[in-house]
Amino acid sequence: MDDLWTPREKKLAVLAVLLAVALAGVVAADWLGGEEEEQDRVPLAAYTPDRAARSAEASAETEKEEDVVVDVKGAVDRPGVYQLPPGSRVRDALDKAGGAGKQADLDRVNLAQPLADGMVVYIPRRGEKMPDFLDTGASGSGQAGAGPGKININTASAAELETLDGIGPSKAEAILRYREEHGPFTDVRDLLKVPGIGEKTLEKFADQIAVH
Repeated sequence: MDDLWTPREKKLAVLAVLLAVALAGVVAADWLGGEEEEQDRVPLAAYTPDRAARSAEASAETEKEEDVVVDVKGAVDRPGVYQLPPGSRVRDALDKAGGAGKQADLDRVNLAQPLADGMVVYIPRRGEKMPDFLDTGASGSGQAGAGPGKININTASAAELETLDGIGPSKAEAILRYREEHGPFTDVRDLLKVPGIGEKTLEKFADQIAVH
């Protein structure tokens, strides 16, 4: 059989075999590399609309509005500071404070006004002049105050009254009850009409209060 192949043909045959082996190796390497690249790709499912929606919801959650804190004063059952959810109205603050008292004049209050953080919600009594610190053009909302360092006994909550010298929880409740039943005070000495408060007690905090 060796006689059938010339030396030149034998060399060409060997080169052909070597080229075939080399080509097969290149093809195999390319195929294996493509398989690894395919494995490294992120699946399309990672970018589905559902995932995008969940991402948007998470972003919205982080931007969620905070609760508002308001100070409810005046003719209500439980004056005080209350925390309410975003979007709450004056009506919600009034309900939180136990509702309007017997002397409340709700015709002068905009119950539909949205609440703002830090505002005062004041419910006036019938015939009462609105305190100067309130913006009466709105709904009884504004900055609380009755003069530098003084407490307005016509708008003070039980907690505020208890900060006065000689006034504890029972006397504070007595003042609120008297105010609810008889209307606003016209003079600081009207406090002497409140059961449990005499001249000596009034002297302790007379310079700490005001009437508006």
